[in-house]
Amino acid sequence: MNPEELQNKQEHSWASVYEIISGFNKYATEEVLFYAVQILGEEMGSKHVAIYTIANRDYARLFSATSLEARKLGNSIRYAELGELYSELKEGRIYVNRANEPDRPALASAVYAEEDLRVILMFWDVPEEKHALPPVERLTVIVTLLQNTILHASRYMSSFRRKNYLEGTNVLNEKTFKVLLKTFFEAKAKGLTECILAEFEMGYRDYRNISIQIAYKVRQTDYMGVMDGGKFYILLANTDLTGARIVQERFRELGFRCELKETL
Repeated sequence: MNPEELQNKQEHSWASVYEIISGFNKYATEEVLFYAVQILGEEMGSKHVAIYTIANRDYARLFSATSLEARKLGNSIRYAELGELYSELKEGRIYVNRANEPDRPALASAVYAEEDLRVILMFWDVPEEKHALPPVERLTVIVTLLQNTILHASRYMSSFRRKNYLEGTNVLNEKTFKVLLKTFFEAKAKGLTECILAEFEMGYRDYRNISIQIAYKVRQTDYMGVMDGGKFYILLANTDLTGARIVQERFRELGFRCELKETL
């Protein structure tokens, strides 16, 4: 390839990076972290992409992924125990799996809020020849340009609950809960996440009573909400039917019955 052809290819490659920025504009804020894996995968030539959001100073939770391969580290990881991967991200660098370790992604990058790690992006396969720009350079540009968008979406989802709780509870109001369900199940239909909806038998209890009694059995990544005139539900995020049945049994041991729904 002569210098002119290389320059043209690089310019086209840079242009496509900028195009993905406008691609995010069609998504609502609560959708961004789901479809980011899809868009980033297309731009990096990767079929196996995962996004983890930081839950606390020890754990990161899987938010979305494009494949089973991208989920191989699990739904919850102690990111400080990821060795070189964490060390590189902590120093603000892109992690490159030069040793081809099978339990590590090919590339990983992070989004920070000031000095705090907020989002981890993992690419488990990255073709070398997809673009004129080397993969590391291309990912650096993409993350730099998308940092504010991804960070805003992460912060939005973190504050999503407390801004929309029913007064005096940890239960989402009906309008908000329905928006959340639509977002999660549409992403599930596209293979970007797993989720199950648990519908509780109310009996003589109301949603306040149930939410208080089961609060310590609900994971940080799950969402409690009401619909249909006060019926109580829990959205089990990043959970397949097998995992949901384990949770269902825990609720049963507390005296609560619920039906598991794989679709809306």
